This record gives sequence, C-alpha cells and structure tokens, in this order.
Amino acid sequence: MLSTPHHITLHTLVLLAALCVTPAWSASPTDTTGCELRVATGPAGKVYEKLFADMRNVCAAEVSLCAVPSEGGLHNLSLLSASQADVGLAQVDTIETMKDGDDNVRRLQAVMPLHANLLHVVTLSAGSKVDVTLIMGKPVPSTGRTVVVRNFSELKGLSIAAVGSAQLMGRTLEGQLGYGLKFENVDTDDQALARLRAGSVQAVFTTVGWPSPAISKLRDDSFMLARYDLQARLPYQVVKRNYQNLGALNHPFLAVPNLLLSHPYKAGGTYFKRVATLQRCLMQHLDELQEGNFQPSWKEIKDVADTSGVALFPGAAAAATQSTAAAPLRRK
Repeated sequence: MLSTPHHITLHTLVLLAALCVTPAWSASPTDTTGCELRVATGPAGKVYEKLFADMRNVCAAEVSLCAVPSEGGLHNLSLLSASQADVGLAQVDTIETMKDGDDNVRRLQAVMPLHANLLHVVTLSAGSKVDVTLIMGKPVPSTGRTVVVRNFSELKGLSIAAVGSAQLMGRTLEGQLGYGLKFENVDTDDQALARLRAGSVQAVFTTVGWPSPAISKLRDDSFMLARYDLQARLPYQVVKRNYQNLGALNHPFLAVPNLLLSHPYKAGGTYFKRVATLQRCLMQHLDELQEGNFQPSWKEIKDVADTSGVALFPGAAAAATQSTAAAPLRRK
C-alpha cells in the first residue's frame, strides 16, 4: 500500500477539485450508440489508447467497446466515479490517493493487471538557467547559473511541468523526499516540453508505458532523460528500459503498475456479464496479445491475478470454470 503524508492527501483533494472544473478535462462527445462497455482510455497516440485499440481488436466480437477520451489515468478515475465510463485504466498510486476521498473509486475492482507506467523525467541536454535576476519582469543578462540534470536526485529546488497522472505522482514523491520541487500542471506533453524549452521549468514529468510515442520522437541534441537514482518505495519499483534516440540505454525509471478497472456490478446483472466477458476474452487472448503485432506493453503481464491489493473483479472465477479454453488465474 502507498503511504502518503496527510498534507499531501489534502493537497491532492484541492488539486482534484481544481482539475475537475478545468475545461481541458472535458472529454469530447462520444457516440456510444450500440456500445456495451464505455472504456475511459487516454490521450490520442499514447499507450492507454493503443491498449484500448488492441482490446477492441481481439474482443469486439464478444463485447462491443467504445472509447471515452480522457487526459489519462487521473481523469479516468474521475470518469469512472461519475459513471461516465464503465471500465477504465489507471495507475495503482493514483487509485490509492484518490480512494481516500472518493468512495466510488475505493469500491472499484481490477478486471486485469496491465503494464507499468514509467516516470519519464525529461530535461535539456544543454541545461537550464536558474536563479536569474529579473528587473521589471525581464531577465538580466549574465545572471543566474546553468544546471544540467542527469539524475533525479539533482532536481532539488527546481520547477517541474507535470502531465496527467504525473501531477499526483510527483507530489507524492515530493512528500516522501522533501526536495522542494515546484510543480506546474499542464495538459499535454507538448505543452510541458514548450515550457521546458522556454526556460519556465527545468524538467518535465510524464508517466506513460514503454515505449512512449512522444519520448521516442525527441532528439538527443536537445533533450535527455534523467536517471532515477534513488530507492523506490512500494508500490513503485525501478525498471530499466532503452530509448536509443536519446542515448538512454539500460536506463533506470521509476515505475508503477496499471490496472484495468470496473465498478462492482451486481453478480448476474447485465453489466457484470459484459465486464466478465471482456475479462474472460482478454485472458483467453493474452498469449496472442503478447506474441502478436500488438502494443509491447502486454508482454509485461506475468500474473493476471496480481492486482496490487485491489479487489479482483469476481468474473475471473467464472471465466476459469465456464470455458476450458480460459486462461488460468495464475500464469507462470
């Protein structure tokens, strides 16, 4: 379980209230005609959206799915809580934080564990100016100093542009470490990178599965990834991945598991059966998803019953007995 200081929890509740009234969080209208399950996904082109496309690809014949556009896991939990989605994807740490102030989130159940999201810490290769003297709001030439951030531990006292679930993850880390990080919430990776280039912040925090389409497009003559050089506390862990485009090989990232979540629907009811069908379908097709031409994040799933302490949607038990082709609850 994630231990979050009390003052961080209160800050989080204020943050959530602010985010929920921000226009950028309003999903575009979605046609759900003929749709059996509404799935809260994520930004276009990012891993959540790609996983949803894979789910629909292999399971559409058994249960019809439609995407509810969102800004990511934090927004997905708000959509689920407000009954604007039936199923959604989110990080375990975000669930732990939000459930303290939202009973609807606390009651959510895990349909299936997914990949881990990695905290991508993007900085400028040439470094960023800090402590610049301002007169009438304008920087004085030849003042300040340049900081080059190659490791997470070098972020102390710096400003961060945080995207999506990284807004909560970053504040949780600040509560644990006391680094004096100053966060600015932005809606997209592009906005965060623009603020980094402009010198408004010295790093970008964005959480996404590997490989990140946005990070894969960056060039090492302008950007680099800071290494996570600290010990990880549960539910976090340190994993190593590669981004050849940024010269980041065997690079340590802070990672946190994702879950596919649903409401605790009444057993035997229409929505219970639909979610159970999706759950059973994904288990049956997991080998195909891991070995075929699908998002590589599926390969990270080792045990479909490992839901990081979140209650497992009970349709899994039925799936194991209703079909001899169903995947076992524990995969070796």
